Amino acid sequence: MELTINDIVKIFAVPEDTVNNWIEKKDMPCIKANEQYRFNYIELLDWALQKKIQLTPEVLSLGDRENYEVSVLYQAIKNGRIHYDVPGDNREEVLKSIVDILPLPSKLNRKSLWQMLIAREKMMATALGNGIAIPHVRNPVVLNIEQPSISLCFLKKTVDFKAIDGKPVFILFILLSPSVKSHLTLLSRLAYCLQSTKLQGYLQAKATQEEILAEIRILESKLSSVPDENGKKGDR
Repeated sequence: MELTINDIVKIFAVPEDTVNNWIEKKDMPCIKANEQYRFNYIELLDWALQKKIQLTPEVLSLGDRENYEVSVLYQAIKNGRIHYDVPGDNREEVLKSIVDILPLPSKLNRKSLWQMLIAREKMMATALGNGIAIPHVRNPVVLNIEQPSISLCFLKKTVDFKAIDGKPVFILFILLSPSVKSHLTLLSRLAYCLQSTKLQGYLQAKATQEEILAEIRILESKLSSVPDENGKKGDR
């Protein structure tokens, strides 16, 4: 999904001058065509998380909200499950260990998935800082899966994921989606929820599955009252 300057102003609730400053001084990902800036939604969310730029609930209005339930992120994490003490001494080993334990359909080739995750990391690191990374494939369509899932993995020991803050990673959200639309929805919701101090506390403490899922559900319920681009509110 391509965004314009006006979309960016809406997502971040900042004036256009601030966006131009981010482009010039904070390496905001964009391209310029016919004297107009264009932004890729996924790259933008990755950048905002890495730079710790505050997201507003309006970030959801640009996703395909109306086709998804209120608890889509909660359900995706339930699908992918929460895993503790995942082994590995480096980025490649960790991702291999994770792919081996993911609840995947039998038709999905695990080795190919691992290779796609590694390729994405080499192209652009998915580490956000503060010990968290969100590995995902560049093009979700190639996975050919039916249900979206997010596997939350706590590593046995910290690993270098080339984070912008230089800190090693020990919390990974592995995002797998059946379509670009569902990928955008999950990534935008996860990006918004990760701004929660309470959720961050649970993650840093490696809280129980029940505690983490309960907080995700609470955060998503708040998003259901955010008007979409047509002025309608999500159903609770």
